[in-house]
Amino acid sequence: MPKKSKRPSGKAARRGSAPAKTSAPAAAPRTPRQPTVWERLRKNPMALLGIIIIASMILSIVGLEYLGQAEPTPTPAPTIPATPATSQATPSGKKTYSAPPPMTIDANKSYTATIETDKGSIVIQLLPKVAPKTVNSFVFLSREGFYNGLTFHRVEDWVIQGGDPLGTGTGGPGYNLPAEFNPTAHITGTMAMARSQDPNSAGSQFYVTKVAASWLDNQYTVFGQVVTGLDVVNQMAIGDVMRKVTIEEQ
Repeated sequence: MPKKSKRPSGKAARRGSAPAKTSAPAAAPRTPRQPTVWERLRKNPMALLGIIIIASMILSIVGLEYLGQAEPTPTPAPTIPATPATSQATPSGKKTYSAPPPMTIDANKSYTATIETDKGSIVIQLLPKVAPKTVNSFVFLSREGFYNGLTFHRVEDWVIQGGDPLGTGTGGPGYNLPAEFNPTAHITGTMAMARSQDPNSAGSQFYVTKVAASWLDNQYTVFGQVVTGLDVVNQMAIGDVMRKVTIEEQ
């Protein structure tokens, strides 16, 4: 009888048998990548243009709102309808005032100012119709004796300037006047108010031109014109005194 073959033991079976092959897991299907906003806009230039236009409009609106909130241009201070109060005296002994004088001149009348100096008199025809507040202030200060004894602190080949109680170019009557710029041209002998960079900073200082000065037109308040005494204007030197300033009303 044929002999029965022995079944290999479990250990032998495991030793001799090859490991079973396992298949790699199947790759999951890839989800298509969504295009970015920029890629979409590049494919649609009209949409990109629309966004740029809308953004520009928004920036313009914001800019206008910002400018609207910027500091406004100073408005002229109103004339206070009361007799100016004396506030203090300057080193020259001149009174200063807390506000411009009330309107007392009549613009339909004629006003002439005469400045007396050691070298002669300068006669100026004032212009109340083009600069009523300025003429009113000059007439008031002159009648108060404010200009008597003050000097011409600035003299150049084209202009003389005076009316500063300090004599330094920094003084005034204690108040400022609103600008009354007008189309009157700066010709030889024109009289106008000196001021700082602020248009509404004129006070008591004035200047008289020796020559035409068109570059000053519409930037300073012209309020008078020399009718006699241009030769005296040309003789003025720094420190020359205004002995007396008088006003004639007709």
